[in-house]
Amino acid sequence: MRYLIHIAVLFIVLTGHSQGTIDRIRYLNLKPNIADSRMIHHSVQPMIRYTGAKTIKTDTLVFDGDTSIFNAYFSPKGSKRGFAILPATDSYFQYDTAISYRAAVGFNFEKTWGKWYNRTLLTSGWSLREDYTQTHVAFSPLQDRSSFWFTDIRTRFGYTPGDMLHISAGIDNQFFGEGYRSLIQGDQVAPNPFVQFRVNFWNLEYGLLYQFLHDNNYANKTRDWKYNTTHYLSMNIGQNFNIMLLESVIFQSKDSTYKRGYEVEYLNPFVFFRPQEYSLGSTDNVLLALQSSYYFSQKKHCVYFQLPLDEFVLKEITKRSKWWANKYAVQLGIKGRFKRWSYQLEGNLVRPYTFSHISSGQNNGSLGLPLGHYLGSNFAELLATAQIPFKHFQLTLFSSFYLKGYDDSAISYGGDIYKSYVSHPKEYGNTIGQGITQRTVSLQANASTTLNKLQMELYLQAGLQYSWGEMGTSATPLICAGVRSNLFNERKIR
Repeated sequence: MRYLIHIAVLFIVLTGHSQGTIDRIRYLNLKPNIADSRMIHHSVQPMIRYTGAKTIKTDTLVFDGDTSIFNAYFSPKGSKRGFAILPATDSYFQYDTAISYRAAVGFNFEKTWGKWYNRTLLTSGWSLREDYTQTHVAFSPLQDRSSFWFTDIRTRFGYTPGDMLHISAGIDNQFFGEGYRSLIQGDQVAPNPFVQFRVNFWNLEYGLLYQFLHDNNYANKTRDWKYNTTHYLSMNIGQNFNIMLLESVIFQSKDSTYKRGYEVEYLNPFVFFRPQEYSLGSTDNVLLALQSSYYFSQKKHCVYFQLPLDEFVLKEITKRSKWWANKYAVQLGIKGRFKRWSYQLEGNLVRPYTFSHISSGQNNGSLGLPLGHYLGSNFAELLATAQIPFKHFQLTLFSSFYLKGYDDSAISYGGDIYKSYVSHPKEYGNTIGQGITQRTVSLQANASTTLNKLQMELYLQAGLQYSWGEMGTSATPLICAGVRSNLFNERKIR
C-alpha cells in the first residue's frame, strides 16, 4: 500500500531540475558504467537518459557519443542550437531467392526545448516486396501486389519534468530485455501509436504503457484495431543487478456482441489485469513475465534472463504431461566486451501455442507479426554475434540455429500465433518442434560505416541460410547493399 501511495503521488509531482532524452536501440547495448546507475533501468528501451541537476539550463541537452543526431557537427561545445533537420533514407538492393529493392527518402528531425523533446523520422518511396527488411506500415492499406509505395513514420514526444517522472507519446517501437531478441516485445514489428509513463523513485521504476495495435483483416482488406496495456515494476539491487515483473493484456476493439473500444478498466494503473479480466467476463489475453540481468567485471559483461508466462497450470507442469495450455518461453544469454570487441550468446525457447489465442485479435501480435520473437512460438534457437570495429567501418558476424515446428493448413501444432489454438490436435504430449519440423542454420556478415555528418549508415550484408527437414532441403544465399538513417532502431540480422 505504501508503494501504491508513492506512485500516485509521483504521478502528480511535476517539479525537478533534470531533463531526459531517449536512447536508441543498438546491436549490443551495455549499461553505462557511471558512478551511480541505480536510477537507470536499462532493460526497458528506449531508455531515459538524464542530464543531471547541475546542468546549465539552456535549450540543449547533454549528449554522449552517438545516441543523438546532436553531435559535434551540429551542437558544438557552447552552442545553444536546439534542433537538427537531416535528410533520411532507407534504401537497399538485395538478392536472395529473387532480386528486390527499396528506394525511400525523407527527413529526420530532432528538437529539444526546455523539458520537452521530439524525434521524428519520415521516409517514403517505392518497394518491390514486403519481407523482414521491409518495415510493416501501420496506416497504409493491405498490400496484395508485388510492388507498392512505401511510407514509414516514427515519432516520439517526451516530457521529463523531473528526476521522478517521464512521459512520452508517439509512434514507435518498445523493447523489453537485454537480449538480441525479446520474448516479451521486440523491435521487428511495425511501429505503433503509444502513450507511456515512467516513474522513478528510490531504486524502483514503475512503467505504464498503452499501445494501439492492428490486426490484419484480409477478408475485408482492412485493419482492425486491437489494444495492449502493459505495466511493470523494475528494481535495481545495487548498481549491477536488476529484476523486473511485467503484466500486459491484449484485447480487441470489438467482439461478437458489441464494440468495446479501449476498455476503461485497463486504463487503471493500480490493478492486476487477470482479476480485472475475470470481472469483465472476457477472454482477453493476459501475459505475465519475469526478467532479470546481472552486470559484472565493471559492467563490461552481462548475463540476462526472461520468462514470459502466457498460461499454465502448475499441476500439469509438475506431472510433466506436456499439456498444450502450458504456454511459456525462456531466454538465457550473456553479452559483453573485450577491449573493443563485442560478443553476445543467446538461447531462446518458446513452447507450442504460446502467445496465440482464440482469435488473432487477442494474440501477442500486430500486423501479421509477433510482438516478441519473429519466429512466434514452437521453436528453440541458439544465436551468437560478434562486433569487430576497424578504423573506418564495423564488421558484425552472426550465426544462428533453430528448430521450429510449423502448422499445416487445417491443424494448429502451435507454431503460428495467428492460428487459433482451438484447433490443437491433442491435449497432452506437446513438444517443441512438433508438427512440420524444420531446422535452419544461418551464417551472415555485415560490414557498415557511418556518415557522421548525416547520421546515415552504409552497409553490405552477405550470408547463407541452410534449411532441412519435413519441408525439404534448401540453401539460400543473401547479399544486400543499402543505406539507411540510424536515428531510430538498428537493422537486425536474422
